[in-house]
Amino acid sequence: MVSNQCALAQLIKDTNAFTDSLTILFNTAKADTAKARILFQLSDYWSERDSAKSVSTAERAFQYTKENSFLRGVAYFYRAGAYFNYDRNKSKQDYLDADNIIKRFITQEAYQFRSRIWYNYGALEQRDGNSNEFINLMLTKALPYAEKTGDPKRMASNYMNIGATFMDLKDYTRAGEYYGKAISTLTSSDKNSLVLAECYLYNAQSLVLQGKPVNADTFLKNAYQIISSNKDSSYLPLYYRVEGMYHSRTTHWRQAIIALNKGILVARQLKRQYDEATLLYEKYDVYKQQGLLKEGKPFLEKAYELHKIYSIANDSRLLLFELARTESALGHYEAGFNRMLEYSYLTDSVFALQTAASIAEQESKYRVAEKEKALLALQNRNQVQELLLYFGAALLLLLAAFIVYIYVQRKKKETERLHSLQKELKIQVAQAQLDGEEKERRRLARDLHDGLGGMLAGIKLNLSAVNHEPGHDQNTALEKVITQIDSSVQELRRIARNMVPEALVGADFTTALRELCKTMNTKTMKVECELLNVQGKMLPAEKMEIYRIVQELLTNTVKHSGATEVFLQCSRVQQCFYITIEDNGKGFSQPLNIAQSNGIGLKNIKSRVALMNGKMEVETSPGKGTIINIEMNVTKKE
Repeated sequence: MVSNQCALAQLIKDTNAFTDSLTILFNTAKADTAKARILFQLSDYWSERDSAKSVSTAERAFQYTKENSFLRGVAYFYRAGAYFNYDRNKSKQDYLDADNIIKRFITQEAYQFRSRIWYNYGALEQRDGNSNEFINLMLTKALPYAEKTGDPKRMASNYMNIGATFMDLKDYTRAGEYYGKAISTLTSSDKNSLVLAECYLYNAQSLVLQGKPVNADTFLKNAYQIISSNKDSSYLPLYYRVEGMYHSRTTHWRQAIIALNKGILVARQLKRQYDEATLLYEKYDVYKQQGLLKEGKPFLEKAYELHKIYSIANDSRLLLFELARTESALGHYEAGFNRMLEYSYLTDSVFALQTAASIAEQESKYRVAEKEKALLALQNRNQVQELLLYFGAALLLLLAAFIVYIYVQRKKKETERLHSLQKELKIQVAQAQLDGEEKERRRLARDLHDGLGGMLAGIKLNLSAVNHEPGHDQNTALEKVITQIDSSVQELRRIARNMVPEALVGADFTTALRELCKTMNTKTMKVECELLNVQGKMLPAEKMEIYRIVQELLTNTVKHSGATEVFLQCSRVQQCFYITIEDNGKGFSQPLNIAQSNGIGLKNIKSRVALMNGKMEVETSPGKGTIINIEMNVTKKE
C-alpha cells in the first residue's frame, strides 16, 4: 500500500498553502460577489477542521451578499455547514432558510445547491436517529434536484449516499453496486476528482465487508493516487481507516495498526474527532480479531468518549454494547453489568424521545381539531382555553406515566437478561470442571484396579503359597514377594504423581513437565520435549491447570493417534503461555467446532483453556497427523 509519513506531512503542508492562497485572492478581489465566494470556500475548508473559524468566516460572507439574494441563500448554506458538527438545530434552520431563498431560482447552480441542502439536512436527521426521514429526503428531494443539474459529480455523490444507506443496513453487495455506478459516472467525466477518490474508498470498504479484501487493493491505490495529486489531506482519515480494515481482514495485523495510527494522527491534526473515533474503533477491532481484548479495550473506551461529544444515539449504543461484551469477556462482570445498564438507559431514552415526539405530533393535530370544533360549538374563547388547558395537562400526565412505565419495564427486562446470561456462564464453567474431575476419578480408579490392585492380588497369592505349600523354598518366595511390593510402591508413586506431581508441588515447573513427557515415552512412541522460559512466576493454580492440559494432550495422543513421534513445545512471553503439540499419527476429521466433538478429552482441554482466558486451534486431517496450538493468559505474581 502506498503510504508514508513524508507524504502525510506534505499533504498537510499543502492544505495550509491552500488557505493562504485563498486569503491572497480575497484581499485582491474587488467585486463583492467574488469576495463572498472566496469566503464560502474558506468556511467550507474550516468546517472539517475548526468550527469556530468556519462560523466566523461564513458570518463575514453575509456582508458581501446584500445586493445578491442568490448568494445570500448560499451564505446560509455554508453557515449551516459550519454549525453541522456541533449545533444541529442551528444547522437545520440555516439549511431551511437557504432553500427558501434558492428555490426562487431555476439555474443549474441553484439545483446543485438544493440537492446538497436536502442531503445535508437528511444527514442531520439520520444523526438524530431518524433514518426513515433521511431516506425520504434522498428520494424526494436530493436525487431529483441532482438529476436536474446534469452534473456527474452531484449524481455520483447521490449514488454514494444511497450506497451509504445500504451500508448502514449491512447490505454490502447492493451498496457496492451503487458505488460502482458512482465510479462509472465519474470516470467518464473526471478521472482526477476527489469525489471519485471517495467513491473508490467506499467501494473498497464494501468489498472488504463482503469478505473480498483482495479485490479492494486496486481501489485503495487509485484513491491514494488521486488524493496525493490533489494535495488534500481531508480524505486521509477515511483512506487510512479503509486501509486498516483491508489489512485486518487479510490478517496483516501490524500493517493494519500502522495505517490506523496514521489516520488517527491526521484526524487529530485536522481536529476531526468523529473520524478519530471511527479509527479508534477499527483499531480496537484489530486487537479483538486476535483475541487481545484487554489490549484493545482502551481504544474502544476512547472511541466511546469521542462519540459522546456528537450525541449520535445509534453509534453510542453500539459502542456501549461492545464495551459491555468486552468487560464480561475479560471477567469484569460488574463493569460489564454497568455498561449494559448504560446501554439499556440510552436505548430507553431514544425510544422515549421518539415516542414523545410522535405522540406530541398527534396530540397537536388533535388539539387543533378540537379547538376548531369548540370555537364553532361554544363561541366562547375563555371556555375553549380552559378546556384545552385541562386536556393538555391530563395528556401530559398520561404521557409521563407511559414513558416511566416503559422505561421501568425495559430496564427490568435488560437486568434480568444480564443476570440470566451470567448465571448460564457460571453453570457451563462449573459443569466443565465437574466433567474434568469425574474423568480424573475414573482414571484413578482404573489405575488402582488394573495396576496396583493386580499387583496386591499377586502378592496375596504368593504369601498364601509360602504358608501352605510344604517343601516350598520360602526365601525364594519371599524375595519374589518383596520384588512385587517394590513394583507396587513404584505404581503407587506413579498414580500419586499423576494426581499431584511432586516436582510441581516443589515449584520446579520445568522438571514436572519434563518428567511428565518422560513417563509418556513407550517402545513404539518417542516424546520430545522443548521448554522455553516456562519457569516464570505464576499462581500455583495456573501451573496445575497447564500441567493437566499437557497431561491430557499427551494421554489423548498415546491413546488415539497411533503416532511414533510426538513433539511438545511450551514457551512463555510475558503474560502469554503457549503450548504446541505435534504428532505423525493418523489424524482425524476435524469437527466444525471443538465443543461439538464427542471426545471428552478435547472438551476438557478446551474448558481448561477457556478458564485461563485462552484460545485453542487444531490442525488435522486423516492420515496427516495432528497439530494443536494453545495460547493462554497467566499472571505476573506468584
